[in-house]
Amino acid sequence: MTGTELLAQLLTSYQTSYDIEKPFDINGDIYDAHAGFNVTSAKYVLIKKAELWRADCFEHAFFKCVNCLEKADIDKFSRHVEEYIEPELVRGGKSCPEKDHMYTFMTGIFICDEGVSEEAKRAVKKYRYLKNYRFGIRGYSEVRLLVFDLKEKKIFGNQAAREMVKGYTKAGVI
Repeated sequence: MTGTELLAQLLTSYQTSYDIEKPFDINGDIYDAHAGFNVTSAKYVLIKKAELWRADCFEHAFFKCVNCLEKADIDKFSRHVEEYIEPELVRGGKSCPEKDHMYTFMTGIFICDEGVSEEAKRAVKKYRYLKNYRFGIRGYSEVRLLVFDLKEKKIFGNQAAREMVKGYTKAGVI
């Protein structure tokens, strides 16, 4: 299986619940695709005007096919998170997200045809980004990194993506 075939397979599974945009440009850097997802949960009594609570949950997944994943690719994604994804897509240019925001996952999915450098493996496994808004009252955002190494036929990610790694491994994607 090649990286483009795996990307097509992943996007097919994502398209049932996500809005997909191909390609996606962040400050001149092109990602193969961006998948956006949001869901709202609410509890009310008798009528919808008598709402007890509401929770808005989001995910922004960015897909990138590369020959060999390098630490520079992880650094570039991290810079995109800090300069564009978190301030613009999560907060909408404001100081914090909207009132009923619960969480936003910012997921970087890298598909590598020719393997992953050791430096990049360490960078992915050590990567952590978690931001609380107003001490958690307005929710939080977190970065998940997921890597498909087609050469070694392995899937790995950072600590935040451990459930994704388990799911894709169990599904036998590679």
